[in-house]
Amino acid sequence: RAQFEVNALAPLRVTEALLPNLKEGSKVAMITSRMGSIADNGSGSRYGYRMSKAALNAAGKSLSLDLKDQGISVVLLHPGFVQTDMVNHAGDIPAETAAERLIQRIDELSLDTTGQFFHSNGEGLPW
Repeated sequence: RAQFEVNALAPLRVTEALLPNLKEGSKVAMITSRMGSIADNGSGSRYGYRMSKAALNAAGKSLSLDLKDQGISVVLLHPGFVQTDMVNHAGDIPAETAAERLIQRIDELSLDTTGQFFHSNGEGLPW
């Protein structure tokens, strides 16, 4: 339950709280995981984490549809396999690289790409 609260509900609640401050041209980036992809699940396990990230993906996609008419773009971003405590620093890329890539994806975001799911390296990911 805690994973669902942190990974799915918290980002949605923060976005909802900030909506009155967002104007046309604003961008919302939700940090998710490719482990939330149903189509890209080839290894199973990690049920709570996968389910919570899939829920975030659904919320982000819905938000993109709801906010598009207001000129607000929404993107779901997978940072990559990052060297963090969560994976005992066994990741492929340092946090700094992931952050730089995420910023680039956010900079590229527009209403034409709203509602999409991307890896930080720019690869489109399946739902």
